[in-house]
Amino acid sequence: MRLDMLRLQRFRNLDLVEMQPHERFNVLFGDNGQGKTNLLEAIYLLSAARSFRSHKNAELVAFGADDTTLEARVDRGGHERIVRLEISPQSKDVYLNNSPVRQLSNFFGTLNVVLFGPWDLSLLKGSPSQRRDFVDDAIRSAQPAYATELKHYEEALDQRNALLKDDSPDDTLLDVYGQQIVQYGADVVKRRLAFMDEFRPVLQDVFREIFDPALEADLRYDMKWGDRLSIPTRPPDDRAELETLLERALDETEQKEHERGYTVIGPHRDDLEATLDGRDISIYGSQGQHRAFILAMKIAVVTYLEDYYHFAPILLLDDVSSELDRQRNRQLFDYLRTSTDGQIFVTTTHRDYIDLDREVRTFRVDDGAIEPADEPS
Repeated sequence: MRLDMLRLQRFRNLDLVEMQPHERFNVLFGDNGQGKTNLLEAIYLLSAARSFRSHKNAELVAFGADDTTLEARVDRGGHERIVRLEISPQSKDVYLNNSPVRQLSNFFGTLNVVLFGPWDLSLLKGSPSQRRDFVDDAIRSAQPAYATELKHYEEALDQRNALLKDDSPDDTLLDVYGQQIVQYGADVVKRRLAFMDEFRPVLQDVFREIFDPALEADLRYDMKWGDRLSIPTRPPDDRAELETLLERALDETEQKEHERGYTVIGPHRDDLEATLDGRDISIYGSQGQHRAFILAMKIAVVTYLEDYYHFAPILLLDDVSSELDRQRNRQLFDYLRTSTDGQIFVTTTHRDYIDLDREVRTFRVDDGAIEPADEPS
């Protein structure tokens, strides 16, 4: 997958950007606050139709402007596609090859990106929802239909929670939405378990190769309901068993749900367990090990998707050089040069921080202007 052209108009502080990125490495350098992360945000928006920084459309539009337009020409496995977003404070319209996209589930997968930034450093110590989002985003990138499955579950969950807030909920409706929770929840968990089964060995290999061959990194999916089901102790191959476990868990927590007014178990409450040599990294890991583990998770998604699609997603690295020491920084880019063929965008305050001298194009970012600083190599 390759982004061949990017055009932005009136996006945050980027008034007009037209760039032809290198097919491998693109380094964007400049002082803080000049617009480097804004450019990565624009690429992410063209992939996910949402920002990783704001839920408000108005914040995406340049100050004093009425709207913003983002457009990219994407080469996906030899097939060219034009992706465009037109955003105003009141609306967000998505176009693919100049035709409006009515269902976003049909759009996901057109442009696949994996993003790493300083905000990700809270992933292992933050809320379980962050870790569930990590898994769900990776699955959506590989299997766009999962977006619809997850939406069905979340809609059933919202309806059921609304009923549980009522002092005298309709028992028939509760049963209906309970069955939907069981059915859709089993679909969601089965997808997550299957992903983790394939992803875990990739993560272990990436961590060993880039950061520390002496430590065993591991990441497991932990269901917080019914019997404790955790890979690799039981394989994720029986949907009926998942339905049975989830249905039983709902029955066992019925009284607690009525007391609290919401559904207390299900895939919306599950988590990931990250360990190094069998020890919980969120408790025993050093700050450097946290950074290395999280970055390995992101790089492993790139490797996983490259194996899945036979071409790599685009990797966005925001200020990664400030999060790693010199040795790990060098090991990271050595790995990216030799072990993945995908396109990569890297931001930094100083060009010298990025150890790249081949297959790279450098862009200077200054007060919202983005200009090539050298010729592609």
